[in-house]
Amino acid sequence: MRTFIFLLAFLGLIQTGLCWSEEKPEPKYKPYPVKKSAEGKDEDTAAKSSGSKQSTPGSSSSTGSMLSNKPFGVEPTLSLKHKPPRSGKEPMLRLDSKLKPLTEPVYENDRFTFYDCQGVLGAWFQELLTAEMNYFNELVELPMVNGQACVVSIGTPKSLTAGRINVQLYASTRQMNDCVRDDRCTIFRSVSLLPREDNVYRSYFLSDLNRKLISQQCVTSKGKLYPDTTCYTVD
Repeated sequence: MRTFIFLLAFLGLIQTGLCWSEEKPEPKYKPYPVKKSAEGKDEDTAAKSSGSKQSTPGSSSSTGSMLSNKPFGVEPTLSLKHKPPRSGKEPMLRLDSKLKPLTEPVYENDRFTFYDCQGVLGAWFQELLTAEMNYFNELVELPMVNGQACVVSIGTPKSLTAGRINVQLYASTRQMNDCVRDDRCTIFRSVSLLPREDNVYRSYFLSDLNRKLISQQCVTSKGKLYPDTTCYTVD
């Protein structure tokens, strides 16, 4: 039943030709973190409950917070040199009425069907995901990716996440083949695309087995960052 609701939500987004929400562009593309109030609530929630005015994305207060608080303890530099588009003429995803990509799979197993990102992701959206992933790569000191070794995976009915659409990014084609075909993933990076109301949230997952590292970040459709959590916990 949950899978059916997920598919209906995603179908509504695709049929309406949804693209990235149009807003005033930020000075830098990086997601901005949710700031906590003294009571432990995020400021958006506190502002809504009190009726007070809150800072908008891209304002000096939100951008300055990212630089001063350093929520991850590391300040990225290389990833911020690239400024990807926040929207484009083409849709985020090219899917048919059954939420299947219009291209042929490049690989299949019992749990997932894999597609080349080109032909499934809009060029602007793939560029955005790559830039955000590199931002998180720098935060946890993982190698950068260029977006070329990229696959879209969709969970099969036998998967625990049937119907879920994920984008996987790798540093090389060899690493991609090792992980996708042979299940040998020392370093793994993925983005789960989750429908929320009238848009899509991006839940980032990065891991490194050698370092016993797991990093999870949620970015909303408006570019707001919820650090150290998944988008499944964000309303």
